[in-house]
Amino acid sequence: MVNARPTHSHRPRMATTIDRIPTIEELQVKIRDVTCTVLRRSPQDRGYPLVRVWGEDGLYGIGEASPMHPDVTKVAVETQLKPLLVGMDARNLEGCWEKMYVTTYKTRGQGTSIAISGVDQALHDLAGKALGIPVYQLLGGKYRDRVRVYASYMSRDLDDEEYARRAAEAMQGGFSGVKIKIGERYGFDAKDVSQDESLVAAVRAAIGPRAELLVDANSGYSVHTAIKVGRMLERYGVFHYEEPIPYTDLDGMAEVAAALDIPVAVGEQQHTRYDFKDILTKGAADILQPDVTKCGGLSEGKKIASLADAFGKYVTTHTTTVSVGLAAHLHFWASTPNCRYAQEFNVVASRQRSGILKTPLLPEGGYIQVPDGPGLGVALDEEAVERLAG
Repeated sequence: MVNARPTHSHRPRMATTIDRIPTIEELQVKIRDVTCTVLRRSPQDRGYPLVRVWGEDGLYGIGEASPMHPDVTKVAVETQLKPLLVGMDARNLEGCWEKMYVTTYKTRGQGTSIAISGVDQALHDLAGKALGIPVYQLLGGKYRDRVRVYASYMSRDLDDEEYARRAAEAMQGGFSGVKIKIGERYGFDAKDVSQDESLVAAVRAAIGPRAELLVDANSGYSVHTAIKVGRMLERYGVFHYEEPIPYTDLDGMAEVAAALDIPVAVGEQQHTRYDFKDILTKGAADILQPDVTKCGGLSEGKKIASLADAFGKYVTTHTTTVSVGLAAHLHFWASTPNCRYAQEFNVVASRQRSGILKTPLLPEGGYIQVPDGPGLGVALDEEAVERLAG
């Protein structure tokens, strides 16, 4: 069941005259509830976890957790995290995050970080709405007005010709780059390298020599095969080589990165600044890929980006989200200087899962404009949410 629409005016709470300055208590945004609604297009659909943090006056903030295991995320949000946050001030973003992280230390892992990620986004949205400012202002300000994105294709089920056709179509639509899948997910060298080269060659021919071509192996290879594949990718001018070996083997990832000129990108499976510290100190990546629906949210994403900057590394986030989570990423990208390369836009998902927003977030000419409204700057289509919530 979807909760009633808020009646809050979304105006900032500030003094109207110099004689009346609000007290700290009046400015508080006390949390009264935290909910997670799993939205599904069909009974077979894995689902989409929509997180909401509710203030006492009916105003709520929205966030999105990674859709990998939405029913598990719902339990974590509503049984682990909600009791910790009720009664706290939503503007106390660091306090809320630390309480979620520290108090769940017995069960902490990527699953808990995914739940925290959705809640943290919703806290930022609620705080921004209550203060009448965009989330990027809470994150340090708007460094860029719009964000360049590349077209990301998740499927490994397409033949070379179809992959090449779609890649060419993306370039005609204004994208400056395309990402494709190679190898087999956690494949242990199952894919014939010549098949990988056939696909890469076909897509490169379709998009031309100057377009950015990115590849994602999803932990597909051993170290020695990953190096062999990487040298092949260098011949085709591939821009970055994502997760070439199992993400758990950071020493092996460092060996691959050291052997190749092509940048190795890692991070979609890691969470919190502590995992990313290990990537950086081991030299296991040239480009970091946190995902704010997984890594601990916007609060933690900013810390990861600062850590990367201290090591002279850029951030190209991982994201498969196209609605609330994409809005959160836009505010992250806008406020983070070292997000200097094109960021990910999931072309396939945008055609399937963008319908819960009143105004979908879509690129024009290869760029997406950063929302300027209060909070995340996006509004839910409440009728669509109610329908998908069953």
